[in-house]
Amino acid sequence: MKTQIFKALAISILISVSPNVFAESSQTMYKPDNWLMKMIYQPSQSMLNREARGLVNIYDGFTDTQVDEILDRKFERIGYMMFTRMKITDATGAVLKDPLTGKDVVADDDCD
Repeated sequence: MKTQIFKALAISILISVSPNVFAESSQTMYKPDNWLMKMIYQPSQSMLNREARGLVNIYDGFTDTQVDEILDRKFERIGYMMFTRMKITDATGAVLKDPLTGKDVVADDDCD
């Protein structure tokens, strides 16, 4: 019994903390059929039950425009969402690149 509980806990932690483990690439990460987008826009009853218990899901690497849309459309659930490494976009929606490194510009999380 303890082993089953431990396995279920480990799987739920892996899923909620490491969404990019299952992402194929940055090009496919935000397609409408992507499982992260389904977690946000079409949550399972299990996901809603987790949120009802106060658990937070971490979403990594979304653009600022995607996060704004999610926060507008899923306002009732934003207390259970955390967005990390949010990519900054320009007026056209293109992700900004650091001129020195060529890497995507991400929002500062203010955690030093």
